Amino acid sequence: MAFSYDELGKFGDRGAAEDWARRNNIDPRDLHFRDTADGVDVGLRKGARGNDSRYDDNHGGRRDGFWR
Repeated sequence: MAFSYDELGKFGDRGAAEDWARRNNIDPRDLHFRDTADGVDVGLRKGARGNDSRYDDNHGGRRDGFWR
């Protein structure tokens, strides 16, 4: 079964993305990684976060995703 993903942004590496997911109570298995020359682009499986208000939809106040 194929899943759809919401784009989260760029991370320096997979470990940083998985750490972020754990801090936001997201199962790292719900992440989708795409390697790039300067890190990884990360997506979150649609429906994985449900209605959990603890998820940081504002990306920590940044409008363009994540930074290293």
